[in-house]
Amino acid sequence: MRPDLDLTDDPVQQRLLRKALEVFREGGRGPVLQEMAREVLAGRVGLREATRIPAYAEAVIEQGQEFRRRWESMPDSERAALAREGERQVAEERALMAAERAERGRV
Repeated sequence: MRPDLDLTDDPVQQRLLRKALEVFREGGRGPVLQEMAREVLAGRVGLREATRIPAYAEAVIEQGQEFRRRWESMPDSERAALAREGERQVAEERALMAAERAERGRV
């Protein structure tokens, strides 16, 4: 398990968390989450530890609440489409990781 992405031991979920943190690092979700992402991606703090830092925890909770409000206001068809997209992304990452492992095995 990567210590900086210590919320899950699933390598696919870790990769997806890393990608989400990379988006946060670009600043699109505000300066607090940007700072948190920089710290986690630089390895100065683990993700679990970051969620215990009050400023970071508050920003994460705020984003979660915003997502929940948007989710609840969506029609069922849009929610289903987003769920399918999430499942597709997970399957794509799993396939990519399997291909990477196979390639390493051939080298």
